[in-house]
Amino acid sequence: MDFYYIFAGSPNTPQRVLTRLALCGKEKVRGRIAENKVTPAEVLQVLAGDEHWEVRASVATNPAAPQEVVEILSRDENADVRYSMAECCHMPFHVLDRLASDENPYVAERARVTLEQMFVSLAI
Repeated sequence: MDFYYIFAGSPNTPQRVLTRLALCGKEKVRGRIAENKVTPAEVLQVLAGDEHWEVRASVATNPAAPQEVVEILSRDENADVRYSMAECCHMPFHVLDRLASDENPYVAERARVTLEQMFVSLAI
């Protein structure tokens, strides 16, 4: 197994190492860095523009992603990125509300289901 992949996903990896690994050419390593909650915001901003939708989706669903990055990715051209966001209960309400009106019916339905789940958990 690629040890870079392991380091990229570890919350114990120093931020300077994550920053260096983000420059790695391997998509899977960048994806692990994008989902790591200790990845610096500046690195997440760069990875939000990655050519691979899987990396962008990992940034979008990272609870540590800066709000402005989440806003941009909620309008990503790739429906899979938006669908990933629509599945996340930690997404801001206004983002899920926007996704519930997405042009893609799968994204819209998934966002509606997530919103319903959030409301049910609040009612308990």
